[in-house]
Amino acid sequence: MSPPIRFYLPEKIPADMPQSPDVYWTGFRGHIRGGVYAWTVQTFQRLRDAGVNCELSDQLPSEGIFVAHRKSVPRNFVPPPGVLFVCLRADATFHPFAHWHVVINQLALNGWYPSVYMPHWPQPGLIPRDPKRGDRWENAAFFGDDACIAGEMRSDEWTGILRELKLNWNHVPPEKWHDFSEVDVVVAIRDFVGKHRYANKPPTKLFNAWHAGVPAILGQESAYEMQRQGALDYLEARTVPDLVAALRRMRDEPELRRAMVANGRERAKESDPAVITKRWREFFETKVVPSYEKWRGAGDGRRRWHRWNGLLKTKAQDWQERFWH
Repeated sequence: MSPPIRFYLPEKIPADMPQSPDVYWTGFRGHIRGGVYAWTVQTFQRLRDAGVNCELSDQLPSEGIFVAHRKSVPRNFVPPPGVLFVCLRADATFHPFAHWHVVINQLALNGWYPSVYMPHWPQPGLIPRDPKRGDRWENAAFFGDDACIAGEMRSDEWTGILRELKLNWNHVPPEKWHDFSEVDVVVAIRDFVGKHRYANKPPTKLFNAWHAGVPAILGQESAYEMQRQGALDYLEARTVPDLVAALRRMRDEPELRRAMVANGRERAKESDPAVITKRWREFFETKVVPSYEKWRGAGDGRRRWHRWNGLLKTKAQDWQERFWH
């Protein structure tokens, strides 16, 4: 029998939380931060529905496999002797005392911290673009937090560009992040500087565009680059003129948009929830459970070494943060 897997939430589980991972829910904003909910709850529910022996709890375990978002546990948290800690790193830092890390960008894989890349789940309850819109070219949209959009796309110049291109601009609010029904092109650019690799950010906006049947213009980010297999996956804009040129090209070439949508429909199969669920199962079965069995049988010396190694990593992480910032 496989060991119990406990997915942890740092607060009391909301009574109105949906029991299906296919329901888009914004109630977490009053209880649990979005990233914590998306990673912890959705992963638990997908694995539970696939028959994996797991539970969701707001209590720390005394034994078994413990899965928690990095922002759910403090950095000085040391798992009890009978617990193997799997950290959902997401867009935060590595946890010094975790036995495994799950990262959302392949560039974040790190031999110093045992880690595995796992694609983020596509947006639950996603409403794709209305096929009745056909080749209509009216609405450009950005899905994401205010801090994740380039400053140039907040300026009067950007407003003028949109007016010239005859495009409506929609900075989609969180309660509608699942609704692509009226969107004709997704634009997602964090900056035009080009110095940041964004190794802690996922390719989720690209996945969602594929699933929604909407062509995308994206910035220069490692997560997108590592997913790119061909010119139809998305158009890249490294400068404002690049972005304007890409929008004009899409406007003038409806056949390009149709080709990108068809290509995205095929690429979306790679991030289908069933495919990602299978990857999670294989990760637990081939990596985590064997690690847990070894950890359970480890002696006091091995456990002390793990803790001292974690402390050294903490010091190194502090030094790196001071150096870079």
